Amino acid sequence: MIVTSVPRSPPDTNLPHPMVELSELWLPILLSAVAVFFLSFLMWMVSPHHRSDWKPLPDEEGVMRVLRDMAAKGAQYSFPYCSDPSQLKDPVWMERYNRGPKGFLVLKAEGTENMGKNMAVSFVFNGITALLVAYVAALGLERGESGAFVFRFVWTVAFLANSFGLVWGSIWFGRTWTSTLKEMADGLVYGAATAALFMLFWPSA
Repeated sequence: MIVTSVPRSPPDTNLPHPMVELSELWLPILLSAVAVFFLSFLMWMVSPHHRSDWKPLPDEEGVMRVLRDMAAKGAQYSFPYCSDPSQLKDPVWMERYNRGPKGFLVLKAEGTENMGKNMAVSFVFNGITALLVAYVAALGLERGESGAFVFRFVWTVAFLANSFGLVWGSIWFGRTWTSTLKEMADGLVYGAATAALFMLFWPSA
C-alpha cells in the first residue's frame, strides 16, 4: 500500500508567534456552524437517503393507545427493564429477555414540537463543535500552513467530531448499522465543508 502525504509549508522562523490564536478563527467557526446547519437540513429534509431509517410499528394505533392509557411520559425506556447488573443472572429476567421483545423506547415530551427551539439548539451545537475543531486545529497547525494540509487536518477532526460518537448506538442500543453509516456519511460532508472554510480563512504567515 502506498501512503502519500501532503507537504507542510515550513514555518517562518522570523515570526515571534507562529502559532494560531483561537480568536483568529472566529470567521471559519461561525461560517462552519452555518454551513453544517444548512447541510443537515438538506440531508434530513431534502435528500431521500434517511427516509428508510425508521419503520412503522405493526400496530401503530394500538401501541399509541396503550402508551396513552399508561400515561407514559417523555423519557428513555428499556424493556425488559434491568435496574441492576446482578439482575442479568436472574433466570426469570433472562427468560423474559430471551423470549422478547426487547429493546429501547424514546418518547418525546407531550405538547407541540418547538421547532424554533430545536433549530436554535442545533445551531449552538454546531457552533460548539466548530469551536472545538478550531481549538484542535490551532494546537496542531501553524499559521501559513499549506491549504491542502489544513484541509486534511480539519476534515479528519471535524469528521470524528460529527460522526464517531454515533457508533455506540449500533454496538449497544440496537440502532441499525445502516442508519448509523448513513449519518457517518453525512459527517464526511459536514467535515469537508468545515475543512474547506478553515482552509479558505486560515491565517497566513
